[in-house]
Amino acid sequence: MVIQGFVYVANTEAYVAEALFSVRSLRRHMPSASVSLIAPRGLWNQVDGFFDHLIEPTLPDMTPIVKNDAHLAPYERVAFIDTDTYFTADYMECFRVLERNDLALAHEPARGWDYPTDVPRAFCELNTGVILFNNNAKVKAFFAAWLERYRHLLAKHQFRADQNSFRETLWESNEIRFCVLPTEFHAIIGKPLALAWEARLLHGRGSLEQAHRLLNQRIGFRAYMPGIGCLISFRGRKALLFDVIRLLGGYVLGFLYPDRLCNTEFSGMKKPHNWFAGEEP
Repeated sequence: MVIQGFVYVANTEAYVAEALFSVRSLRRHMPSASVSLIAPRGLWNQVDGFFDHLIEPTLPDMTPIVKNDAHLAPYERVAFIDTDTYFTADYMECFRVLERNDLALAHEPARGWDYPTDVPRAFCELNTGVILFNNNAKVKAFFAAWLERYRHLLAKHQFRADQNSFRETLWESNEIRFCVLPTEFHAIIGKPLALAWEARLLHGRGSLEQAHRLLNQRIGFRAYMPGIGCLISFRGRKALLFDVIRLLGGYVLGFLYPDRLCNTEFSGMKKPHNWFAGEEP
């Protein structure tokens, strides 16, 4: 078994197209990294040569829990990566956190405070769009418990999202040691965020390349507003005035041209569906 590598899970043509866009950015910065794709055999002809391993999924679900199959990746240390992502720099350093932890994820910006649960709000949701994990028996058992909890909440509350079940499973686990990834290693660009250093992995739909230019044009304390840009920490009155004008301009452009950040890479094909709306792919 290879020591470490990346894995994507894609169960439709649209998700495969996103995975290809993401893996190109991965290869640009980590050309020797091992990358696997878990997808139905009927989609394999679309990705010939882009992945080191092609794996058939075990879950028939057309819901976000298909990522639970990530443990099928042939690595001891795994980085599961959602398909709607974009690498801006080398990411291999992240695997080192698995030397002392079983799992590593970033906080969910929306926190997960809008549904009934016994989990305290201070133990907020983690975003399962990027999951680093040790692929051992303990974590595999955790993934099995997560899948069981997901199906329970889906049947009981019609929760199609997978993060609430992940949160509850992690809260109840007495064995899993985990750490939280900083924003720089999982920047969820669809929501406001704060950074200090370079964002290495962007997650969200829209023009990820343009978001990269906005986010990483300067390094230092800064706040990012989707579709608007970055507000840099105080550097003088002139710089502050420039930032305010630029942000106001971004608001105006966003109002006049709401689709200006759409990713033309996918403009001619059906986009992946909205899990929360319950739309079918």
